[in-house]
Amino acid sequence: MANEVERIDLKVFVDAPAGANLDPILTVFDRWRQEDGAASDWIDLADYAHMKRGPGVMMAGKREHFAIDTNEPGIGILCSVRSGLSGSNEERFAEAFRRHLALAKRLLREPEWPADFSARSGEWEVSINDRLGFPNTDENDSAVRPAMESAAQSVLGSVSVTRDSDPQRRLGWALRAESAAALSDL
Repeated sequence: MANEVERIDLKVFVDAPAGANLDPILTVFDRWRQEDGAASDWIDLADYAHMKRGPGVMMAGKREHFAIDTNEPGIGILCSVRSGLSGSNEERFAEAFRRHLALAKRLLREPEWPADFSARSGEWEVSINDRLGFPNTDENDSAVRPAMESAAQSVLGSVSVTRDSDPQRRLGWALRAESAAALSDL
């Protein structure tokens, strides 16, 4: 097992109507991508809204990818942290949560954010996007989960955690934040 977690995916779920129009989000992402000095150095914008499941609309950056993701188990705001993490695994997870929250809160404040979309601020999916370095095993869960859970609690407050134990999937967890205090803007 590799010691340092590098690629962390975080998704907060969103209630949205079936067949929701993601074009307004594409407009926001296009505007963000053109901004000078963005910390993520956005380099690409993709529209996958025509696909039933997938990233929907996504901005790719040097530090993270940010998307409205329509993969199972449901639509949500996804931040896929790719670089710029340092410190202990707990510090890395905490930084990933902070980045996600900063981008998600900004997105939700945009005038184009659809009025019929609402973030379920207490429901999260967390995974390590590195099946080779962190296969979904009991050993890796035992080694990484305490850091992830502690970071989640430091950022989100009290959480309950359920592991996705399917060895064919990425090492990941479903989180339920019992208080949405850190997410009051969501």
